[in-house]
Amino acid sequence: MKSSTILLCFVLCVIPYAMTQSEAHVLPYPGDCSKYQQCDVSGCFIMSCGRGTEFNPAIGTCDYPLRDRSGCNNRG
Repeated sequence: MKSSTILLCFVLCVIPYAMTQSEAHVLPYPGDCSKYQQCDVSGCFIMSCGRGTEFNPAIGTCDYPLRDRSGCNNRG
């Protein structure tokens, strides 16, 4: 009986929480390719790419800069 109660709590409490936490989205930051937005159920957070890299929306992570990126107002 005790093990079935623990299992039921796990199924009803932990699994839905874990599933909502895994639904994160990574989006470009408008006008600045050195940043991106990481959004999940708690909100969106602005993150910065490492030195010399820019956010590449095609792969959803920071990458070496692309020459044909439009909308990067932070470039010289």
